[in-house]
Amino acid sequence: MSPKGIRFLTSAALAVATALSAGRARAAAGVAGADILKIPIEARGWGVGMAYSTICDDVGAMAYNPAGLCLSGERELRFTHLSLIEGTYIESLLGSYPLGRWGTGGAMFLYRGMPPIDNGAAFTNDRPVNVYDMVFGGYVAFRFSHLLPGVRIVSPLAVGVGIKRVSMRIGYQGSPPLAADAVAVDLGMLLQADPFRLALVTQNLGGNYSFPSYEDDTLPRTLRAAAAVIPYEDAANFVIFAVEDASYIGASTSMKEGDDSWKIWEALNVLSLGAEYWRLKKMGVRIGYVIPWGPERESYTGGAGLAGGGSFRIYTDWLTYQIDIAYRPLSIGSARQDAFSLSLGVRF
Repeated sequence: MSPKGIRFLTSAALAVATALSAGRARAAAGVAGADILKIPIEARGWGVGMAYSTICDDVGAMAYNPAGLCLSGERELRFTHLSLIEGTYIESLLGSYPLGRWGTGGAMFLYRGMPPIDNGAAFTNDRPVNVYDMVFGGYVAFRFSHLLPGVRIVSPLAVGVGIKRVSMRIGYQGSPPLAADAVAVDLGMLLQADPFRLALVTQNLGGNYSFPSYEDDTLPRTLRAAAAVIPYEDAANFVIFAVEDASYIGASTSMKEGDDSWKIWEALNVLSLGAEYWRLKKMGVRIGYVIPWGPERESYTGGAGLAGGGSFRIYTDWLTYQIDIAYRPLSIGSARQDAFSLSLGVRF
């Protein structure tokens, strides 16, 4: 790559990092890439402050814990739009289909777009830079006992696995973009022993990815551990409280400048507390709180604080419609800007 190309790539990457610093959990620039994998966007999950791995029981489970995909047992499609800071947005399309005794299969598509980055007079080529990335994935989840012939009880353990491909593109307007691609795997488990639930999830396991003639970036490997309790449930009401910790692990790199060298690594945990209440399975409300901790918690201060949301379902003879909304305050430095997520789904 030419020196000008390297300067362009570095400028674009820094612009992306600045624009998304409040919406992601990244401890050190240059350690892990594919930041879109760090922003689970489902509105229900955002409404409970991302304490969602034990709550998820629908197609949105693919973003947090694939094991929850098999809990609904219905065909479902869902579109989600997430509005982030500085004009950045993410859109997703998720779908699931029951596979009988073998559980439920699912597919996902994510797209993140950003406003064109204006380099101004900083470079000889002052055309705006376009940055976008996409994720394609396939998932399957099942109750553990469903794989054993002759078992007549429903296992309290659900497991899920998914494989996805992430692609990032950076390029001047009117020119072929630079491309980076990687493949990752998600694994999840969900144990239901009423009134308690436990979840353990590993996400983004896989190799590195890199742009041409540029150093490799590791994927943002994530470990989620969560627990929940259902203090009250009857025919009309359902309440659940959840706590979840997301740890960004396994990504480190060596840096060198002149005669000095050092190693940086991701050392960030995000603790989430959430609660969800459903009335008559038609209306749900939720609240959450996000607390970053660990040596690199300062990198996530813009994403800390309260979150909230709600759901509405409309039942018909053939279809069930669902609308989910969520709000979460974000910031870059002293600049505050609300983040809003909207999901529109249909079950049939």
